[in-house]
Amino acid sequence: MRRDVGLRYTGRLFSVFTCSMSGIIDFPAFLVASTLLILSPGPGTLAILGSATGSRRHGFAALAGTSTGDAILMAAAAIGAATLLATNPLAFEVLKYGGGAYLVWLGIKSLLSKEQGLAVSQPDSTGPYRRSLLVTLLNPKAIVFFMAFFPQFVAPGASGWNFAVLGTVFIALNCLYQSLLILGAGFILRHLDEAPHYALWINRLLGMVFILFGLRLAVG
Repeated sequence: MRRDVGLRYTGRLFSVFTCSMSGIIDFPAFLVASTLLILSPGPGTLAILGSATGSRRHGFAALAGTSTGDAILMAAAAIGAATLLATNPLAFEVLKYGGGAYLVWLGIKSLLSKEQGLAVSQPDSTGPYRRSLLVTLLNPKAIVFFMAFFPQFVAPGASGWNFAVLGTVFIALNCLYQSLLILGAGFILRHLDEAPHYALWINRLLGMVFILFGLRLAVG
């Protein structure tokens, strides 16, 4: 009896997973792009590292703030894109190709970037959760980026659930990486000066990936 229940439960989970992935295209490419984006040191990452210099508890509180902000921005972008897909497929195609052009522009900027150093944000009197949440939410470019990024990986018949899956995967990858940073914050901060080209090369890799996405849309 228990085995039958377990098999039925597993079958339902597999069915839900299959349905959630059915509207997603180029998922491996999404994982690669998301990983490079997460590795690229942005304001949220540097705020988390700064908070982690106080304690790991502060570091994880900052991670919770950043993840909350990311979830809010991704939800806003996903709702907007999913609504556009459902009500006006032609406008969604315009958004998709316009987003591809925007990613190419970001890619070119990343390739031409000369930034090498990493300026870690030091903690202040603001609580780590609130501080990281505000750092994330007060970045207006983030929601524009997510509106351009997510549509590149959904099929014409996709649903809002597919956007939610992509957002969940992105946040899960980000939390895993940031958790490792928090646990190794002391070591990382001691050796940042020994790797001044880290940000430069990550930006170049990310730039090439974004340009490839745009070119794929143009020739596809």
